Amino acid sequence: MFRLSHLAWRLSSIFVGATPLLTLAAEPSTELNPLVITATKTQKALRDVPAAVSVINRETIEQSPASTVDQLLQGVPGVYAARMDASSPNRIAQTYTRGLPGNSRTLVLLDGVPMNVLYDGQVDWSQLSTQDIERVEIVRGASSGLYGANAMGGVIHVLSRAPEAGSVTRLGAEYGSMNSKRLTASHSYGAGPTSLRLSASHFSSDGYTMWRPDATVPTANQDAIGTVKQNASLKVTHELSAQSLLEAGVSYLKDEATGFYRPGAPGYQPSTREQWLPSVRYVREADGASTTAMVYARQGKQWADTLSTPSYRSIAEKGLYQDRTVGGNIQHAWTLTPGQQLTVGVDYLDGDLRNHFDYPGSARLRDTRGDVRRYGLFVQDDLQLTPRWNLNLAARYDHWKTGGNQTDSGAGQPNSAYRSQTDSKLSPKLATLFKLNEAVNVRASAGQAFNLPDMFNLYADTKRGNVTYWANPALTPEKVNAYDFGVDVYFGQMGYAKATAYYNDAKDFIYSVQRNASNVDKINIGAVTTRGLELEAVYRLLPTLTLTGSYTLNQSKIVKNPRDVSLQGKRLTNVPRQQGFLKADYHWAPGSTLFATFNHVGKRYGNDANTTEYQAYSTVDIGLSHALGKQLTARLSVANVADKQYDGIGYIAPGRTVTVGVQATF
Repeated sequence: MFRLSHLAWRLSSIFVGATPLLTLAAEPSTELNPLVITATKTQKALRDVPAAVSVINRETIEQSPASTVDQLLQGVPGVYAARMDASSPNRIAQTYTRGLPGNSRTLVLLDGVPMNVLYDGQVDWSQLSTQDIERVEIVRGASSGLYGANAMGGVIHVLSRAPEAGSVTRLGAEYGSMNSKRLTASHSYGAGPTSLRLSASHFSSDGYTMWRPDATVPTANQDAIGTVKQNASLKVTHELSAQSLLEAGVSYLKDEATGFYRPGAPGYQPSTREQWLPSVRYVREADGASTTAMVYARQGKQWADTLSTPSYRSIAEKGLYQDRTVGGNIQHAWTLTPGQQLTVGVDYLDGDLRNHFDYPGSARLRDTRGDVRRYGLFVQDDLQLTPRWNLNLAARYDHWKTGGNQTDSGAGQPNSAYRSQTDSKLSPKLATLFKLNEAVNVRASAGQAFNLPDMFNLYADTKRGNVTYWANPALTPEKVNAYDFGVDVYFGQMGYAKATAYYNDAKDFIYSVQRNASNVDKINIGAVTTRGLELEAVYRLLPTLTLTGSYTLNQSKIVKNPRDVSLQGKRLTNVPRQQGFLKADYHWAPGSTLFATFNHVGKRYGNDANTTEYQAYSTVDIGLSHALGKQLTARLSVANVADKQYDGIGYIAPGRTVTVGVQATF
């Protein structure tokens, strides 16, 4: 059997975007103290990190029926992931952290690469199939002190699987409700200093009718909404020396939404997105210091058409959205004393978007252009003041420049040319952890974070009917002062219980405000607070039975809005007041697991005035995996066992779904 060296594990793990090159034995879901890298950008045991961090490990991923990353986030305290089913298009998936709505207010990383699209902050959660994910680290709380823009509510870091020792091939097939089909394949090979992993997957579903009863689209024109997703990825690693490592990878996604409207039109594309993500990283560790460097690119292209109303028989608008991002970072960490580690780093990002729209049967053309260039410099001092007391100080300085314009040849349509804007922000953070004893940790943090306006709000003027929605290039970053306090209690090797109270004081939120009957403005307005309590626990009742639970109580509201004082005191939209989760895992035989989950999502409001409500709901899921020998595993999962109908964000859930599958390893 070939063996990858232990060096690969150590060198790759110290980098915030790196993944272990040695596949270890699967950690049990009750692992209490895994090594994490996202909270401090350095490798650190979870129990020593002064932050609220959750880890979804490989074993949990393999047991889950999820086929997209955001589905894995169900049950993480402080996180609301609103995708209703794998057949749902990525464009309507929403993931919020600590009561701050909007995808752009939570930074999402894939192996250290920012995944929030510059146009609207959306995330392509299907960039990697779940078969390609090693683990997901979720850091809750303001994180701009290390990561800069978007990290207002926290950071979700997806870490991909690395090549395994020897030669390993995996094949999988699933079939389920709504004619959902999933095929997966991967091959890993590691020998000597070089190793590689190649994978591909295909998922398709006819979907279901997601339309709410109050939808404005006539019932006769509502069609089922489905999807076709294709993934491919390649990762190659090479040990340059006893202290250094080089890794190169690329992933590809094609995500197509189907259906939506009837009868439709020839050539109609509701939404098709392609995205390439290549990256190269270098890691070196020697003499108590480590250096990492990475360059990456993200190239996305999306086609989205709009049908003519009321017939829905012809295409009124054809849209092509193109976004490009290139970036890189360098980080160096060294141990100054046995109790002090200093980390410094620089980040660079250059991105642009080009959106083009044409109108069949008309000479009208519309183009939106935007670009952004960002520089970041961060420093972190991690101090072990006493054997029980840890202090972490971090600060980051970000500077950026944005520009853009819009042209529209249509009569009476808005045209704009904007001057470039520059700005900067310093984001400090202080965090501390004190060990009262071997079983109890107390932690606290305070920091500032920000979110840059996306290109849509800055530069994309649009006109719908007689109303013009004006972009605003003078929008300033959204800002938040964030605080949290937590207590962690460990019950030996049996489990843990954690509680975290948080408070966010945010200002300059970006809102759409009605100027008059014909114009809507996008402006920075008012102040918002979110406060809440996060509870999570894991306990092994028996050697074969483990319980996992979480609960989130959150209040997100507008506290100041000079343009419309009637909104003061209103709850933020689409944020649940309460969330609860309980899961039982029963390992009834070697390689065989039975699980059941209970998930509760509280009431949410659908508009700023809180006059539209999405009712609370609770669901139960069950699943079974059973080893049919050493090389074959069979799986069965049933989601929403009671077949309940409930609201997501603007769409309804599919009801009960059943999936069966097999996986072979050889």
